[in-house]
Amino acid sequence: MTWWMAATAVACLALVGNLAALGRARRALQRTRGELCRLRAFQEERTRRPSVLSHELRTPLTVVRGAAELLLDESAGPLNPDQRRFVQTIAENSNQVIDMASDLLAEAGLESDLFNLHLEWTEMRRLVRGCVAQLRRVHTAPIRLDNHGAPLRIQVDPRLMGQAVTNLVNNAARHAGEGVSILVRVTDSEETVSVSVSDDGTGMSEEDRAVLFTPFATGGSRRPGTGLGMMITQRIVELHGGRVLVDTISRRGTTIYLTLPRTWREPDREGASTSE
Repeated sequence: MTWWMAATAVACLALVGNLAALGRARRALQRTRGELCRLRAFQEERTRRPSVLSHELRTPLTVVRGAAELLLDESAGPLNPDQRRFVQTIAENSNQVIDMASDLLAEAGLESDLFNLHLEWTEMRRLVRGCVAQLRRVHTAPIRLDNHGAPLRIQVDPRLMGQAVTNLVNNAARHAGEGVSILVRVTDSEETVSVSVSDDGTGMSEEDRAVLFTPFATGGSRRPGTGLGMMITQRIVELHGGRVLVDTISRRGTTIYLTLPRTWREPDREGASTSE
């Protein structure tokens, strides 16, 4: 056998080996693609289920809350003290479950990267005033509003920003304790607009502050919740290029600041929330 015949034989054997390896690689790639498709379908189903459940919970409870609010307004006639207390309980508890459903919907959106901003020029004083008016109907703690000044128009997603403000007040109401008051204040500077929510309650312990933005951590909450509200608020604010700041002293109350740029900018990818 001449040298070139031997070389040809070796080359043929190498080609056959390479073809076999390519066949194995192709089959492995097909298996990987199939596994990825199954994982994607599983993830979509995992995300869809809480969204569907939350939506189904919200719809009837919103009707119940609306009916309770109409009764509290005495649209259907005057209420005696016992009746008012019973209706107030219905309104408060239905609102708590609606808030939980809203948190689950938002958390599902975060997991599936569905939080897309729909920015509009929004008058922040009016937005906060509307949130406080709604929250006063469902919380027994007095909520004061310091919102004086010229209109503050900035670019935000009004639905998401309304949820962020609502979550801050709900957090104060759940954690501050009985007999406290809550102050919501809107301020501005040359470059930023801030919404702060303060309470004169017991303040946060070091342990509670450490897990404030941790999903499903309820800390020292005195009322039921999902433990998602502050994490969602943080994410909403960061999507707007803003920051969340926490100032708390044990037994002397807590203030949480939501600070937004007057002009929207890309969010800080390294994380924008800090504690003081």
